[in-house]
Amino acid sequence: MHEHRDGTNTFTPHVGGVAHSVVSLSEVLRELGHPVLIVAPDYAEAARSENDILRVPAIQNFNGSDFSVPIPFTRSLEKTLNAFEPDTVHSHHPFLLGDTALRIAASRALPTVFTYHTRYELYGHYVAQDAPFLQRLVLNLAAGYCDLCEHIIAPTSSIADLLRHHDVTKPITMIPTGIDLARFADGDRPRLRSRLE
Repeated sequence: MHEHRDGTNTFTPHVGGVAHSVVSLSEVLRELGHPVLIVAPDYAEAARSENDILRVPAIQNFNGSDFSVPIPFTRSLEKTLNAFEPDTVHSHHPFLLGDTALRIAASRALPTVFTYHTRYELYGHYVAQDAPFLQRLVLNLAAGYCDLCEHIIAPTSSIADLLRHHDVTKPITMIPTGIDLARFADGDRPRLRSRLE
């Protein structure tokens, strides 16, 4: 049984693709019998009793956004990891907790898997006004992060192509983020179709 540690800068209650992907992945791994520990930033709205989730302190509403910026390394993280004993580290961001994931993996001689969810260079407006230099820098940092990991997961072929174009040398596997079709089973197709026509 593999113990899997997922690190993410965005997670529930934040609503978004990365949070959805981490939840889906952890559910599937648990169904297969693998223990999973998720390390995610604290949010004011986060549930106070979550199983197998370690919330790390975070700066709330970074730069006016709905993101929390985690303060990566804490004693509680080290203590929790010692008790959990992961055999794989899975990072979902190259920055902030992504850096912590690499340090944890290196200090424990563990492999690191990285899912490249986001075109980070397109989010420069959170730091500066869409500066081309900043976009290149962020893309180069993210591609460099990939080469520090053992394996990369790309949710789309366009992300896999982007990484190959930027000379990422580590193996890349395309695994689309799944959709829980059961959530849509009770939908009213005719009503929706009539509203959209």
